[in-house]
Amino acid sequence: MALHGDSSGEFDIKSPADKFFTSFADDISSTFRIISKEKRTVTLSLSGNLVSDSYKRFKATITVTPAEDEDNGSRVVWTVELEKIRHDIEDPMWIIDILINYLKETDENLNI
Repeated sequence: MALHGDSSGEFDIKSPADKFFTSFADDISSTFRIISKEKRTVTLSLSGNLVSDSYKRFKATITVTPAEDEDNGSRVVWTVELEKIRHDIEDPMWIIDILINYLKETDENLNI
């Protein structure tokens, strides 16, 4: 496995883009180091024992854009860039799964 890698994806949500982005960005600001935050895009650095024991760098960027018909929700695009400490470290799909689930749960909570 390569030491450097990236993964990305996208999915639709029900929430308006500004409402979702504000809720998400405010919530993560106390947990993650935000590298940049502008125009419905946030880039953050993940750290802590589970991440720093295996990865030199783990950066996630999340962008939220409104649907053409703003009443039909928004689109979330996520990208994760990483650098492993060693070749034998597994790809971090579990971290990416947690991120995606968190984004989807945020949308669900805003639409209750």
